Amino acid sequence: MNEYKVVVKNGSTTILNEVITAEDERDVLGILLIRSELFNQTFTDIRISER
Repeated sequence: MNEYKVVVKNGSTTILNEVITAEDERDVLGILLIRSELFNQTFTDIRISER
């Protein structure tokens, strides 16, 4: 398992900024969708970087 820093923005507004433990970047996206953190929210940018 790796730690990934996830930042989701809508323009210059940060919607989500947290560290997620996952196998890879695809797993991080799946975790975000399962938690429904991004449902019904407009976003322009998702940045995932390994810590």
